[in-house]
Amino acid sequence: MNQTALIKNLTAHADGVLSLAFSPCGKFLATGAEDNTIRLWSIPDGIEIQAIQAHEGDVRAVAFDPEGDVFASASWDHSVKIWRTSDCSTLASASKHAGPVNCLAFSPDGALLYSGSDDGTIKVFSSPKGWLEKTLEPGIGDIKALAVSPKGLIAAGGVELQLLDPAGKLLKDNDSYTYGVKALAFSPDGSRLALGTGMEKRLEIWDAEKLEEAGSLKDSDWLNCVTFTPDGKQVVTGGMAVKVWDPVTGACLKTFEGHTDEIHAVDVSPDGKFIASASNDKTIKIWSL
Repeated sequence: MNQTALIKNLTAHADGVLSLAFSPCGKFLATGAEDNTIRLWSIPDGIEIQAIQAHEGDVRAVAFDPEGDVFASASWDHSVKIWRTSDCSTLASASKHAGPVNCLAFSPDGALLYSGSDDGTIKVFSSPKGWLEKTLEPGIGDIKALAVSPKGLIAAGGVELQLLDPAGKLLKDNDSYTYGVKALAFSPDGSRLALGTGMEKRLEIWDAEKLEEAGSLKDSDWLNCVTFTPDGKQVVTGGMAVKVWDPVTGACLKTFEGHTDEIHAVDVSPDGKFIASASNDKTIKIWSL
């Protein structure tokens, strides 16, 4: 079922858009791109508030802290930065990784920021100071995806999936992936973990309490990015189209088509009304969910 529900098409970036995140209040959307910039937009009108010359390389991840007072960015230039949301000023800049930084996640209380890199490590920084607290070494090579549950469970993805306790102790691993783990997201209550396998075109749903796979589905499209809706009842993915899934039945409920290149990131607004998608076609699209 194809849904023509496009509300806004945002076109200010000069190159492929790799990352995005809604603020917890739902009023802002942060986007990061291969043009090395972060752009902050008002939602739902899609007006650009600020353009930040943020990094010396691709902006591969952006994330807001739970309160929305700050947001963080990660880049190909090996750095992680923390920004004040109100004026987009830099609060901290850390270049502790030895390789490109691909993914970010805040702790449930917002006091810690986790970053995953091609150097094979997860760095744990204080927020908003950006002090390095510790380094985790999962031993799975490049860290391509990262998520932290409301209970502090850490999910790290690369050639395999690892589930770690808040201290970094390995609880569960799974290496049954042809192309590795591309995307990870916990449900809002932390009971489930959604996993996208990219070129393998498979979406997995894990029971985050039992630490076991609860189901999977195969798609005809790549699964580059994944997130839950705020009520936890649906999963949203991106490949060449944005798709909304029932994680229990595996049914595809909605499909949003319109991007002309790969989709690298999706997020759902906190009120559940909008989906934002970021694409290599240099655009961000806002859809009515």
